[in-house]
Amino acid sequence: MKNKKIYIFIIASLLCHPLLYSMPADSTSIIDNIYNFNFLKASDQLSKLKSKDTLMTEALNLEIQWWMAIGSQNKDRFSNFLSTLDSFEKTDQKRLDKIISTTYRIRYYACVNKNYLIPFLLINVKKQLEKIDSARLGNTGNEVFELFGMYKSFLILIQNNLFFDRFLPGSNKNKELIGNIERVILNGASVNKTIGRYFLMKYYLDVEKDKSKAFDFLAELHKEYPKNMIFTQLLTN
Repeated sequence: MKNKKIYIFIIASLLCHPLLYSMPADSTSIIDNIYNFNFLKASDQLSKLKSKDTLMTEALNLEIQWWMAIGSQNKDRFSNFLSTLDSFEKTDQKRLDKIISTTYRIRYYACVNKNYLIPFLLINVKKQLEKIDSARLGNTGNEVFELFGMYKSFLILIQNNLFFDRFLPGSNKNKELIGNIERVILNGASVNKTIGRYFLMKYYLDVEKDKSKAFDFLAELHKEYPKNMIFTQLLTN
């Protein structure tokens, strides 16, 4: 039962991850509209987005399809999402793109009660993260680099609580990982701050069972995205 709860927590946390790309400024408003459940506007903006990165636009479309499905819990919406994901995975992918597609598979398996498949996908994401050349990633821009560090810290934090929490010498290791995310929330790029808040909100809510700490982050997310049904439901539960 504990493992199942942790898996669901992972999915909920990954629901709000940004695309692992250095995105042009005009795509930021697309992300904002997706999180705020303004799907028609986000889709319209995406159709007008001028970008040479085809995979980036495909991934943005994937994010729209996912939020539409999870927000409505409609079978047709999930079918559309899976079709979009299948098409995305058939492209020639780089390591960052594989991380994106794998996290969407993790989300989907949690929703259809195939949690037994999630550990394999989680391991796959971890391997992909380890294979990324941090020095080369640093050349792509500070936003992507800080996101990579936060994402990696978060995954290790989840692994510690899932597999090794009983054997850790105190909580120093987890505090260090949480600190890495908190530094991004304080000083990082705007979209990364949002992701960091979501990560720690779900960590405190579902793992530490500390509602007061979780709700501090949730209140900020709800204020930024008041039309997001997921945030509203969490805040009122």
